[in-house]
Amino acid sequence: MKDNIKRILREEVEKNTLGVSVSRPTQKLIVMRGIPGSGKSTKAKQLKGSGETFSTDDRIEEQGDYNEFFSNMIKNKDFSPLGKVHGLNFKMAEKAMKEGVSPVIVDNTNIRPSEAKNYVESALRMGYADDNISFVDIGTGGLSAEELAERNTHGVPLDKIKSMIQAHKSIGPLTLDKVIQSKSMNSKVPKKLASVILDNSSRDKLIEAVNSLPQINKLPEGWGVIAHHMTINFGKGLPEDLKGDLGKTVQLRVNSIGMSDMAIAVGVEGYHSDNEKPHITIAINKAEGGKPVMSNNIQNWEKWLDGPTISGKVSEETLN
Repeated sequence: MKDNIKRILREEVEKNTLGVSVSRPTQKLIVMRGIPGSGKSTKAKQLKGSGETFSTDDRIEEQGDYNEFFSNMIKNKDFSPLGKVHGLNFKMAEKAMKEGVSPVIVDNTNIRPSEAKNYVESALRMGYADDNISFVDIGTGGLSAEELAERNTHGVPLDKIKSMIQAHKSIGPLTLDKVIQSKSMNSKVPKKLASVILDNSSRDKLIEAVNSLPQINKLPEGWGVIAHHMTINFGKGLPEDLKGDLGKTVQLRVNSIGMSDMAIAVGVEGYHSDNEKPHITIAINKAEGGKPVMSNNIQNWEKWLDGPTISGKVSEETLN
């Protein structure tokens, strides 16, 4: 009887939070946490020992200029590169854990529990003991938001620093349970595209009108013709106050023509768009890698005083 009790207790001790047998009893995972400029990375270096440190910032800098990386995402309205470098950093840290490196240190800000979830769950699934997964929280390092904005090496602005400090305070200390119960950053939230989709006659009318312009004369040979829609919103879908317009036919008036080496588009007015410059992409330079999103980068716009009036249907579709 006593032997059975001892065996049961021993088995319980050898299980971690996920119920996985502890097969790596000496390996450690350290999750750093702190506001940019707080001294988090300096502390990580002190804790490194014979281990390895993994930082998404390092992955970004390996690809080129850090500030240019973020400015390009903002300019292109495409933040998928950030998700890719986060994924790359995780894969590298996971590989090190599998190879027995200890400690593995995750040197990201990790303000929200979900930011550390993949690393923590991967360690637990490999057989790490609960006690060997620790959170080293530097917080603000005793500095003000203004001091942190001045100190951080990547130019994180003051308003972003302040919002991170507020989130840090409201979330409180990270714990194993809090991280595991959080929603994964990789959880797929369906993205929605809200747009005004042109009817066929309007599309033909628009293409004909563009081809008749003296500065165009004819769309370049080999370019892909699109002339499909005006984006209202990419990602969030129709704003609440426009939900009632779903399926409604609306009119748009063309007021300008824009051109670059990669795209041709027309500026339009008559219905709401979250884009700073509401427009319809007419054609893209496929041979040179042109994509519809590149019409957002057009700088050369000319007024089109007698531009055609076209119509389309307010639409919303799920992209993933």
